[in-house]
Amino acid sequence: MIMEDMLRIDKLLDFCDVPQLFVARDAFETLYLCLLYEDEPACRYTGIRISARLLDAFLTGKADLRQLFLQPENEREYYDVVFQSGEYRKTLSDEKTLPEDKLPTAGYVLPEDARESIVISLPMKDRNLLTELVRKFGWACM
Repeated sequence: MIMEDMLRIDKLLDFCDVPQLFVARDAFETLYLCLLYEDEPACRYTGIRISARLLDAFLTGKADLRQLFLQPENEREYYDVVFQSGEYRKTLSDEKTLPEDKLPTAGYVLPEDARESIVISLPMKDRNLLTELVRKFGWACM
């Protein structure tokens, strides 16, 4: 399997027996949002590429999960993500629209107790370090 097709979990957002919703990165640090739609015989997810800005909107409760999957930033681009042999592997899906059974319910925003909000105060001399951290980890600056 090509390394570009492997994903590693970056943030686990919802878990019930198996990961239900998570943020992952590929070998190029591209962000993906992955949603479980089947857990037998293997865990299968629908994945979308997502920008740090839009991911931040979801993580802070400002974006609806269903809308993210109905209108991905890369129009009609979905990924099939399968967990096998201890690894998450992605392939570009042939689907251009998602069937209802692969979509989250309407109005789902990240529960408040799972949201992130971090404020960092740094001296000006460390601003370049912060910029590099923000870029590397895909954080959003406010």
